[in-house]
Amino acid sequence: MQTAVEHLPDDMVKISVEVDAHDIDHAFKHALTDMAKDMRLPGFRKGKAPVAVIRQRMGEEAVRDEALRSHINGWWSRACSAAGVEGIGQPEINWPEPPAEGSAFSFTGVVAVPPKAELPKKLELAAVRPSVDTDEAVIDSEIERIRAAGATFEVLEIAVEQGHQVLVDLNGAVDGNAIKDAQATDLLVEAGAGRLLDELDEAILGMRAGEERQVAMTLPATQKPKKLAGREAIFTITVKEVRARVMPELDDEFAKQMAGFDTLAELRDDLKTAREQTAKTEAEGQFRRNVLQDLGGQAVVGVPDQMIRRRVDDRLQNMARSLGQQGIQLEQYLQMMGRDIRSLIVEMMPEAEREVREELALDAYAERVKAAVTDDELRAFVSEQAAAEDETEEVVQRIMDDAAMREDVRRDLRLRNALDHAVAAAKEISAEQAEARSAARSPQEVAATNAPAEGAPDDSDAPEQEN
Repeated sequence: MQTAVEHLPDDMVKISVEVDAHDIDHAFKHALTDMAKDMRLPGFRKGKAPVAVIRQRMGEEAVRDEALRSHINGWWSRACSAAGVEGIGQPEINWPEPPAEGSAFSFTGVVAVPPKAELPKKLELAAVRPSVDTDEAVIDSEIERIRAAGATFEVLEIAVEQGHQVLVDLNGAVDGNAIKDAQATDLLVEAGAGRLLDELDEAILGMRAGEERQVAMTLPATQKPKKLAGREAIFTITVKEVRARVMPELDDEFAKQMAGFDTLAELRDDLKTAREQTAKTEAEGQFRRNVLQDLGGQAVVGVPDQMIRRRVDDRLQNMARSLGQQGIQLEQYLQMMGRDIRSLIVEMMPEAEREVREELALDAYAERVKAAVTDDELRAFVSEQAAAEDETEEVVQRIMDDAAMREDVRRDLRLRNALDHAVAAAKEISAEQAEARSAARSPQEVAATNAPAEGAPDDSDAPEQEN
């Protein structure tokens, strides 16, 4: 596929595309196969008619239209990726001649693109870097977590409290008839953990081994079978054992048995070192985000509504996918939370607008600092990522040979390199300074910063100066 880009006024571009004859032949073949699947012809089972018969019956024009309809969007998407164009909204696509088998096919598309952000000529980046001090309380908490993992439970003659393990027999009945799924013998539960219904969880608190207690309650509306939903039930609970958690002593033996260290001091030092490294990584990540936010705050750009809506749609899809992995539909989640999709979208829009603004600002910064990624750098990056995913060299070569995939990765890497540059150039400031800096900033002030002084030469191509 060959592409050529022409920039038009008002943030529009025109892409001229030439699709290889091989791809055109594939599109025609694919169209015939799809048409054959749903067609019934006398003497043939559904979907079993020969391709030649389908072509003769439907006519060349119908096959061509199907090939074009089913593939034009894919060709356009590939062309945009290969040309490095991020289109906004639907393109206006035209072609001088329809596609024909055995020949290349040319078409053009005109589409809106993201606007160019304007940055101050004398850009000064500054951001807060979070502290990496490791609180001893965090280490203590981690050691307690390890202690809890090594805890044992001992049977004691005590009343049930939160966190105790309790061995119980449980019987539930409605009108004297046993509820099939509410009968249990030697059921081990943790008091207060929420495994039992709330009324039963609360009832076992204070009970002792050998004690029996009856609890009257209304079954929930979700109770199955449905004929029991909302009915009055009597549950009989018999406590057979009460087991309390016994924590191991904090000594060198504990460190050796639970973590493989000779002494408790060595364990603490290892946890502290690991926590410090984690804190440094988190602080660096937050500093990068703060720098990007400062960059976005200094940019002058009108963020198109379409880009904000697209970002919101992406967030909703990610949210639905995450909930789906837990067996929950987005609609069900919103209902449980007492929310509706419209209010959720409104809530997401400010953050989506900020993210898009920052990306546009970073793209402008990349252009200013002339951030570029050579083919060698790109291959090295792709190879590194492939190795991390245990992928073969064939995968690397496939990405490098595919113009759309290759340029998508190049653009992402270019922006990452630009952010690296911005982070290196940024000055570290306190939280109070950052708040004052943000409060003092306004779009009008940034716009005025961009405007050259009266009578001053235009130094847009001069090297930038940053603190």
